[in-house]
Amino acid sequence: IITAAMACEENLSILKTTQFCPGYHIVNGHKIKCHKVQGHGSLSFAQGIQQSCNPWLMKVGLRLGTNTFYSYLKAFGYLEKTGIDLPGEGGGVFAAQSAFTDLDLAIYAFGQNFNVTLIQQITAVSAVANGGYLVTPHFVSSVTDANGNVIESFDNNVRRQIVSQNVCDTVAKILEEGVSGNGVCDKCRRIHELSSPCR
Repeated sequence: IITAAMACEENLSILKTTQFCPGYHIVNGHKIKCHKVQGHGSLSFAQGIQQSCNPWLMKVGLRLGTNTFYSYLKAFGYLEKTGIDLPGEGGGVFAAQSAFTDLDLAIYAFGQNFNVTLIQQITAVSAVANGGYLVTPHFVSSVTDANGNVIESFDNNVRRQIVSQNVCDTVAKILEEGVSGNGVCDKCRRIHELSSPCR
C-alpha cells in the first residue's frame, strides 16, 4: 500500500508498463525471491500490487530511488513515534539514511527487513485511507466524569498531507479490485454478480 502510494504520487512511468516476474529479481548481485517462487509472469502495476509481487515492488522502489523512498518513510511517520495517548510508545528499527543502499531499498519496497510498531503501521496505512493525511492516533475520543460530562476530548490532529486524494482513490481502487477478484469467481473463474455466487 505504502510503496504503491509513493509511486502514484511520483507519477512514475513504470506504472503504465507491464513487468515480468520470473520468481526473483537480482539487485547488486543478490537474487531476491518472490513469494511465488515459480513467478507471476507478466503483470500490470495494479496486478503487481494485488498479487504482492516482490519483483514488481522492487522495481518500483528502485525507480523511486533511495532518497525519495526514504523521504516517504519519514513522511508516513515510520521514523518517529506516533504520539498516541498511551505511555511507553516504542519506535521502529530502520537502516540509517546514510547507509541506505539499493539492496535495502529493494527489500524495504515489498515490506521486509525493517521493524515497525503496530500503531505506526496502522497510522501509515490509515493516511492512505484518510485522503493522504497523517493523523495522530488516539486510544480514546474523550474522557467523561461519573455524570457524563466531558472532562477532556481528543481531536484529530492532522500532522501533514503525504499524498493526494487522487492517489488514495487510485490505491483504494487497486486494493478493492484485488480482494474482490475484479468480479471473477474463485470457483468457476467466470465473471458474475457477487450477490449471486457460483453454486
